[in-house]
Amino acid sequence: MIQKIRNSLLLQMVGITFAILAVLAVTLFTSFLYVRNTTRASVETLADSLLNQADNALGQYRENLSHTAELLSRFLSEDDMRFSHNAKWKSQFLSHYNQVALENREIISTVLYDCDMNVIMSMGKHPTLPKRQAYLRNGEALNADRYYADSDKFYYAFYYPIFGKADGETTQLGMCMLILESWRIDGALYNILNNNVAAMQLSDPHKFDLSFRSFGNVPAGATMEDLKGNPDFIYREGTWQNGIRISVAVSVSENTSGSRLIMRLIIVAAILATIFLTVIVFFSYYRMAKPIRAIDRFIDNMIMHPDRRLNLVRSDEIGTVAASLDHMLDENKRMIEEIKDSKIRLYETELAQQKMEILAYRNQINPHFLYNTLSCMRDMALINDQDDIAEMAMALSDIFRYAVKASNIVTVRDEVSYIEKYAKIIAYRFMGKIRIVLDVEEEVLDKPIIRFFLQPLVENAVFHGLESKMDPGCVRVYARLKGERIEFTVEDDGVGMDEAVLSHLREQLRNPKEDSSVGLSNIAARLKLFYDDDYTFEAESTVSVGTVMRITVPDHMKDR
Repeated sequence: MIQKIRNSLLLQMVGITFAILAVLAVTLFTSFLYVRNTTRASVETLADSLLNQADNALGQYRENLSHTAELLSRFLSEDDMRFSHNAKWKSQFLSHYNQVALENREIISTVLYDCDMNVIMSMGKHPTLPKRQAYLRNGEALNADRYYADSDKFYYAFYYPIFGKADGETTQLGMCMLILESWRIDGALYNILNNNVAAMQLSDPHKFDLSFRSFGNVPAGATMEDLKGNPDFIYREGTWQNGIRISVAVSVSENTSGSRLIMRLIIVAAILATIFLTVIVFFSYYRMAKPIRAIDRFIDNMIMHPDRRLNLVRSDEIGTVAASLDHMLDENKRMIEEIKDSKIRLYETELAQQKMEILAYRNQINPHFLYNTLSCMRDMALINDQDDIAEMAMALSDIFRYAVKASNIVTVRDEVSYIEKYAKIIAYRFMGKIRIVLDVEEEVLDKPIIRFFLQPLVENAVFHGLESKMDPGCVRVYARLKGERIEFTVEDDGVGMDEAVLSHLREQLRNPKEDSSVGLSNIAARLKLFYDDDYTFEAESTVSVGTVMRITVPDHMKDR
């Protein structure tokens, strides 16, 4: 099946189309989930905000009521409360009350009580205090109840304690009660909704509905309990004064019309993309795959019918290819006839081949030429008293000679000598900033090791550990004989490596690739080739302290 797909451009286009459609489907589903979750989170935030606004608005209104009650009771004293039936006092209070009532039109009743809950003064419609409300408050309170015998309607009541001086001490003189119409609070709730499709309700501790306001396309006749169970609404509730509950229900679909539009656009885009891809498949088949198949069949039959031509009349690229193929066949026929009539072409071909061989010989490099050139440079430097240049030229010549050496097995002495010459070049290059110090025991100098065994470690220490360091640095190379094994250590005081880089390096050392040509991975691969698993290759590093590379191998070499 895979081979069939590889051989068919149409099947490849169909496969690509299905892959794109699958990606579109996953994208659509992911976008749907994202938009849905984002939309719901946004509406939840809106519901919490409306609840907080309602709590703040009602709290501010409660402060206004406290201020109003304070104005009514500010001029009262203990004597005023005691002689409250005095006509002059009543006249003063009435004048004060009319001024306050004019500014607060929602107040329909005001009642003053003494400490024994006896009515001292009643203004407006006289309320009947329910039994559960007939007690003296020593703090401000707001609740709702049925305060009039001729009505089952709930009214809000605000209680404000009155304090005064008695015998030089502050004591409670009584209580002021304000009975309020609900339109002020209802209006505040309605304003909070602020064009959002939502509903808000106040309920007393007995779950009697005190106020219910909605805005927008909220289902007609629905109660707050209905909206609470509606999956399209986000419900939030909180407790206000004296157990009064504030409930908010916000519509998800009606408040996120933009999100619904985005989802519709995504679906439309997916449908259009599907149609577009289908058109591309059919177009590719009729305008590309089918003509290409015809060209392929023509080529297969070309040997049997060399005089036939495609003669495909098209102005696009396929037409150009067909015309080029016809032209190529015409030219090929003409060239074959020319080759049959003349052997000059064969002579020219042989001559061109000879020129290519001569050019290849000229491009070959003779290493001895390089050795001689470096020796010449050394001699010229000595003649001109340039000892440093002469020493570098000699070191470079020895390094190159060592590099092209045929044998893979050398002695430790050879490798150490090579590193000493390499150290001279490094010293000259970095003007003494970087030093390479060798500490090799005499017992290991004649032991066999792999050629280019230590130099890559030293080079890594120089260029990865010390080159970017501002201060001078040093690379130390140790070789110690421990029993029947040789331990080589290359350490530097450079920039070091962090844990991530060190972990990656250790993984390369544990799993070297045999086809690797450079780097520490190459050393590990060569160790595994010559020593099997009878070696260790460890790396330790600390940032800003340095790096230590440690290798142990047997003191003898197996046949390879």
